[in-house]
Amino acid sequence: MPIDGEGGDARWDAFIGWAKRFWKWEQFDESERNYKLEAGKNLAAAKGAFLGQSPDWEDLLKKAFRSANLVNWQTYDRFLKSDRSLIQEALNRVWGTDASTSLEERVKGFQEFAPFGAPGNMASFLLMADDCTQYPAYRYTSLRKAYELTGYPSGPNNSRDAWERYEHELGFYDKFIEQASSRGVRVRDRLDAQALVWCVTQTMPDDWPQDVLEELDAYQEGRVGKAVSPLPPPVLKNPWSPTNVEALGQKLLWQPAQLREIIADLQEKRQVIFYGPPGTGKTYVAREIARQCELNSGGFEIVQFHPSYSYEDFVEGFRPRLFDGQPGFELTRGPLRRIAEKARSNPESTFILVIDELNRGNVAKVFGELYFLLEYRDEEVRLQYGGDGEGFSLPRNLWFICTMNTADRSIALMDAALRRRFYFAPFFPDEPPIKGLLRRWLDRKGEDTWVADLVDAANAKLDRDTGIGPSYFMGDMPLDESRVRRIWKRAVIPYIEEQCFGDADKLREFDFDTLKRRLGGSASNGGEPTGDTDTAQASDADVNAS
Repeated sequence: MPIDGEGGDARWDAFIGWAKRFWKWEQFDESERNYKLEAGKNLAAAKGAFLGQSPDWEDLLKKAFRSANLVNWQTYDRFLKSDRSLIQEALNRVWGTDASTSLEERVKGFQEFAPFGAPGNMASFLLMADDCTQYPAYRYTSLRKAYELTGYPSGPNNSRDAWERYEHELGFYDKFIEQASSRGVRVRDRLDAQALVWCVTQTMPDDWPQDVLEELDAYQEGRVGKAVSPLPPPVLKNPWSPTNVEALGQKLLWQPAQLREIIADLQEKRQVIFYGPPGTGKTYVAREIARQCELNSGGFEIVQFHPSYSYEDFVEGFRPRLFDGQPGFELTRGPLRRIAEKARSNPESTFILVIDELNRGNVAKVFGELYFLLEYRDEEVRLQYGGDGEGFSLPRNLWFICTMNTADRSIALMDAALRRRFYFAPFFPDEPPIKGLLRRWLDRKGEDTWVADLVDAANAKLDRDTGIGPSYFMGDMPLDESRVRRIWKRAVIPYIEEQCFGDADKLREFDFDTLKRRLGGSASNGGEPTGDTDTAQASDADVNAS
């Protein structure tokens, strides 16, 4: 591989500094990547039709050319109108080969038979049918400028030697990926490298500040020194101003100090588990915290673990798909890798992965190498399936909020290694901030608080790990006695039956009328019992439950 010229490190600092800016640019994929991926799909379809001797191959190839501005339209139009036998022979050389045929042989074979001496970048464009992320089309204009700006050897200048120029291009992209990785930019593949090189040397985004565009223009034109200042370290945006904490606390009916304690846990440990019985709002609170981060340019995803959930679902694994009409498998990234990639690309923002019902999955099996990475955020490991061939790490701006249902005894099976890597936040009906939550909610709605007394009386008879959460009753509909009875019959009693299995006397203690009489009060209807209404659904009250 060619080496950098004199001053190479400083030149690469400047080049990657600008690449970082484009890597964080919101329009990067839409502007410079997605249409090439689409062109690759169209080329794969054209290749499949050509090798399958389908008459549609010409139309499909023309569609592929048109879907990307990577080959001059006059050039490909002339190519498609040339001698048909030469076209087919040239395509056979680049597409109709086996695994033993080298990339060099394919490019040179195409050039040998291509009509009218078609330009070398056409061969590289056709190679995108195999894998456009590894074989991006040759782009002379951006490469010439990139070689100059980085001090990378310019390579062969013979316009007819398509293979040597393309080989040199791929070598430069590999060097770029290496240099970018050493400076904190984890380029996904050569297609990203090609796109970033084009951006740094040719692009002037409309949505960038004018002073930045002027600096970029000066850099592209060589009117500044080769070593410009790299980007300063990212400053993590803080979505937790006193105003934001106050507003979210009011929405949750929590004291701001209680919410600040949770945020402090996340900022320090980056991974927290909310644990408690059902209906205490664990998932609801996790989502609201995650949404607050999203409002400040971050983002979040939610997954739910269950007994059949696997490492392949969560991190990455092979998934079936069709290749040229034939079934095969493709390595597919799961929610963990997707959100980690977003967080790494936006280091100034906070991203949250909410894992609901954590203890319902085989956590050690699902997490795999993440046990190590949760504790050592600055370290890299090689993932189980090899991923993209590079080490993988968890960005510091990626937080985890997990929920555990203590009524499910599988929480006792959580191993010490996992417990040590998380802070635990209790959500119990008899402890703040959940204690008194239903009463506060009823007060805010201007409703009688007798329901809160009823729930407190029932919880006094239950183990704290299996208590009745307030969320069962925190719905949008008016909470009159008729509705409370339906919720009690359809949701609360079935839940309590699980806790009192085989103990009929214990279960009778939770009879609605018995509890209410012991409270010595009556509800809004004067204390007269009302009939059950089977047509109503208890689920309409189960807002925020989990």
